Amino acid sequence: MRALTSSSFIFNSDMKLFIIKTGRFLLVLVIPFLLILITYLYFDPFQVVYNYPSYYTSGEPRYVTLNEDYVSMETFLNNYPAYKYDSFIFGNSRSRFYEMDDWSKYIGSDKCFHFDASAESLYGIYRKIDFLNERHIEIKNALVILDYSTLRETNNSNGHLFIKHPLLSGQNRFDFQLEFFKTYCSFSFFPEYLDFKISGHIKEYMKTSHLLDDTPTEYNLKYNEMNWQVFENMIKENPDKYYNEEKMKRFYRRDSVQNFSPQVIKKTQLSMLNSIRKIFNEQHTDYKIIINPLYDQLKLNINDVEALDNIFGAENVFDFSGINSITSDYHNYYEESHYRPEIGSEIMNLIYRGK
Repeated sequence: MRALTSSSFIFNSDMKLFIIKTGRFLLVLVIPFLLILITYLYFDPFQVVYNYPSYYTSGEPRYVTLNEDYVSMETFLNNYPAYKYDSFIFGNSRSRFYEMDDWSKYIGSDKCFHFDASAESLYGIYRKIDFLNERHIEIKNALVILDYSTLRETNNSNGHLFIKHPLLSGQNRFDFQLEFFKTYCSFSFFPEYLDFKISGHIKEYMKTSHLLDDTPTEYNLKYNEMNWQVFENMIKENPDKYYNEEKMKRFYRRDSVQNFSPQVIKKTQLSMLNSIRKIFNEQHTDYKIIINPLYDQLKLNINDVEALDNIFGAENVFDFSGINSITSDYHNYYEESHYRPEIGSEIMNLIYRGK
């Protein structure tokens, strides 16, 4: 009986010791996680946890790159009651350079809104137009800015910078938030962000991931319009300094023979494009479809252009892709991806006035 009692005592002591050690081990794991979670909720680096009157301060850097789809939707929801928007520009980041002060002159309305997203997809454009229509919001005028990469994507995008707002995608909000928290915890972000918060400035090594950036951005809250005036000033003051040897490495040599992108408009794309056309027709929308003049000079596939012509009417489709006077001059671009606002202005002058 005594032996049994002694064994029980030893067993109980070992169990208590095991529980204590396990608890300490778990505490060591939990405390860092809790600290990371607390800092995430406190700083809200991607600005998706709380609502903000404005997601940019004009003339200042944003520092942490945001999900522009989320910014566009939240800004629209915040400001629609005041401005009652009826004219929209849809597209990827290149659509930002069709400036509202120019566009409003052609359409006779200043109730304009940039409903853009980084690496925007056809899925995103369709869901935004459908979102407006379902809520009986007038779409009096629309510019839809497309290219091959836009037409290719027909599902919710991946990655914290590109996934669609839950109101558009129907994604569970917890899963949406988890995408951002995982990025915050990643080795590609957290060490750099911590360094930035401690030092107070963006270092060169942080810019390679494109998650942190210190480029000042001009921003108009009413229109949800941003532009890179800092680059425009540099180009106007000293073009040679802006288009320096390092910058010119990005302007790679193109083929002198016209090349075409693969055909991309298939069954799913046709369904979405026809749904967009149907909404525009029901709302009597004055719309224009613009195919981007990209530096790569790839011409959108002939069959894809024909499909767009058949759906929207050839008089409403304007193809600036391929080798032309815009794409041949690198001075029309900030880098190999984005053309300047003066090109957006030139295109609007062409499609609205035929000049």
